[in-house]
Amino acid sequence: METRKRRALLSLLALDANRVVSMERLVNVLWEGAPPKHARTVVHGHISALRQALGPRVSIETCSPGYALTIEADRVDAHRFTQLVDAASERTQDIDAVVLLREALALWRGQILTDVAGCGSWHDLAIPWEDARLNALEALAERLRHTGRPAEAVAGLRSALVQHPLRETLAAQLMACLHGAGRQVEALDVYDTVRRRLADELGLYPGPELRQAHAALLRQDTATPARGRAEADWARHADQRSDRCCQVSCRPPGQAAAQGQSGSQAAAF
Repeated sequence: METRKRRALLSLLALDANRVVSMERLVNVLWEGAPPKHARTVVHGHISALRQALGPRVSIETCSPGYALTIEADRVDAHRFTQLVDAASERTQDIDAVVLLREALALWRGQILTDVAGCGSWHDLAIPWEDARLNALEALAERLRHTGRPAEAVAGLRSALVQHPLRETLAAQLMACLHGAGRQVEALDVYDTVRRRLADELGLYPGPELRQAHAALLRQDTATPARGRAEADWARHADQRSDRCCQVSCRPPGQAAAQGQSGSQAAAF
């Protein structure tokens, strides 16, 4: 139990790397709003143990009213993910953006915080990160469609839609990618499934984005470029991608420090 609580504490500090996290917040999240009498003393003990375990390039500073994890931001997977997504959004070349978005999504090894989290406050912490992951997945699908490679996005989108069956933007991207890959029947099935779920579970009609995706199917319309031209673009940029796409420093994803094995590598995913 102590090891799990210690990992949870490090995860909280890593999510707010280089920013002060108050003792009150640490206590409330770690004990789900029902801390024991000596919770602050327990936190102090865990901080001391973490300081001894962390490598020389990582430190936990005492900063009123709590603590701050001092670390290079791109050594925390959560913040590395954000850097890569932001860099991708600035790329005018879809090919470069695809490389960055794939690297960002590769940092995810399952749902965030599941190995340390409880419920309540932990769930609230995870929501914006999961939303960011889905946004990145949708952005990747959009960029792949622009390069004439929509089929490559289908598996990831379909898996995410199973977990988030009422997310209309996700369904719309999956429909567009299936359509672009010539799988119109499957795309229509996605629409019908989501439409029924919205009606049965929420009493709602599909929103504008999902309706537009459905209308495009019915018109047999697609914004996907001709496959031959897109593949030629990929070939033309093949020798340039590794140099151009990662002006943001690139490094292999590390293991999560919150898992306790990696010492100096801090990660939230």
